[in-house]
Amino acid sequence: MSTENSKAAEDLEPIFRGSFQHALDDKGRVSIPAPFRKAISPSTKELVLTNFITDGARCLDGFSLGAWEIFEAKLRKRSRFDAQVRKLENFYLARAAVCTIDASGRVTIPPHLRSYAGLEKDVVYTASLHGFRIWDKRVWNLVFQEAEVALLENPDLFTDVDL
Repeated sequence: MSTENSKAAEDLEPIFRGSFQHALDDKGRVSIPAPFRKAISPSTKELVLTNFITDGARCLDGFSLGAWEIFEAKLRKRSRFDAQVRKLENFYLARAAVCTIDASGRVTIPPHLRSYAGLEKDVVYTASLHGFRIWDKRVWNLVFQEAEVALLENPDLFTDVDL
């Protein structure tokens, strides 16, 4: 694949926007928000979920299968003896799960991932630049509140991020 084609494939990664609240059922199933389902190709029936930590809080990181495969391809270019890569493999890749989207637009979150992120009943999906995250609602509310307080205390917080 040429560099131009590779770049074009990366440009086709789904873009997720917004945040949405849903409830887990007793079997660990949860609906994928309709706007997120629209961001994923209609032919895609699988997502990849894995554990993640951000701002000192546990959540799940989610990707379309295609976006995850692009990520894996980038990692394969790194040395297998790189200590950072091994830590990433042990924490991030080893816990990743391919989850099938059912006909009702739901996904079953595996028990090890529900436990890791503390998902009990109410969850919140949030967009991220490379996919999406799934949070326990209480944890998300705290993370959002901390970000808001930081911005209120320092209105220039995002100045260096501005493009």
